[in-house]
Amino acid sequence: MLDLDGTTVPNKIDGMPSKKVTEAIAKAKDYIHIGIATGRHLELVQPIVELLQLSGPVILLGGAQILDMQTGVYLQENIINKKDLHQLFRLLKPFNVPIYIYERNGNRRYKEGDHPNKPLTLLVDNVYESQADEIITAIADISTISAHKLVSWSKGKMCIDISNASSTKQHAVLEVARILDIKTEEIIGVGDGYNDFPLLMACGLKVAMGNAVPELKAIADYIAPSVEDDGVADVIEKFVLRQHEF
Repeated sequence: MLDLDGTTVPNKIDGMPSKKVTEAIAKAKDYIHIGIATGRHLELVQPIVELLQLSGPVILLGGAQILDMQTGVYLQENIINKKDLHQLFRLLKPFNVPIYIYERNGNRRYKEGDHPNKPLTLLVDNVYESQADEIITAIADISTISAHKLVSWSKGKMCIDISNASSTKQHAVLEVARILDIKTEEIIGVGDGYNDFPLLMACGLKVAMGNAVPELKAIADYIAPSVEDDGVADVIEKFVLRQHEF
């Protein structure tokens, strides 16, 4: 189960898997299911899934959605409830930061008075890490939401992904395991960011990239080379292909 940005692809909006990673995934698919667990929305995931020719469930928006790419059917969606949404907008207002609302049909920037119908996630964009920590502290008392820092595509900045508390990569991986009828102990989780902590906690083998945040490396069973050094290919070679050599 692979994270995308900073793991399978470079951390940029148009990042795509390297030739080495693409070839490794193609070989691994002969033996195991390769899944994606990302904070990205469908539009930014589809080209990567098509390149890698992946099938089966894909985890989107940090766990808020599980989509069967073959059928186009959403197997699970969790929205932020309206009470939490109003409280979030109230608490975020003093920070005067850009907020984007993600729904199934796309995303838009929040304007005061906006009333989204079925918000899957909110994204606080382009803040410095110190401010991101202040914002997470300010909303921490809302027990029914989950908030994670993400490295922004803008250099030196962070984002904050806010969702329903049951919309983490951990919850989504557990559901995918149920759908595929596999044990979570059989899953290799690979990630690099703060929102990959729940991903790794759901998996039997926890892998952090060489470029991962220190907190993720601290819980990892194995630290792979960085995304720039094709760490995902290394993980596949070490834990999948070598097991099937004979």
